[in-house]
Amino acid sequence: MRTALVAASLLALLSGCGDGLGVSPVTGTVSLDGNPIAGATVTFQPLEGGTGMPAVGRTDDSGKYSVTDMRAEAIGSGAAPGEYKVGVMWYEAGSTDTIAAEGSSDAAQGGANKPVGGKSLLPMAYQNANTSGLTASVKAGTENNFDFNLDSKYKPGK
Repeated sequence: MRTALVAASLLALLSGCGDGLGVSPVTGTVSLDGNPIAGATVTFQPLEGGTGMPAVGRTDDSGKYSVTDMRAEAIGSGAAPGEYKVGVMWYEAGSTDTIAAEGSSDAAQGGANKPVGGKSLLPMAYQNANTSGLTASVKAGTENNFDFNLDSKYKPGK
């Protein structure tokens, strides 16, 4: 009897572990002035002191995205529960390549790669999660949907 109870408890615990990362699905739509945007990169950065990992996704032709925790192998797996700042990058077609020169201080410090050429199609403030004004609160055990309607005239603090 005792063995059966322990086995049942272990089974219940293990079945709730999912992929072992403790991530929840995160999806949404990104639009600019009410129009969906395709090919934008959406980044979720955990708030300082948070336990989550960064997560990233890309919008499809209808502006829909799903994010993947940086530790996950399954694309669109989600993000760890917690509070996030969100950034969005969107460049002219053909300008999404990035570079971090070997030995550069940016690469050595694990900084973000810099876009090569091309024009940003969004106000620059949206590219940095610290200045975008966009936030998300990812909840455990549920679908999380965050739609972001960006303003082409956005300036932080206004």
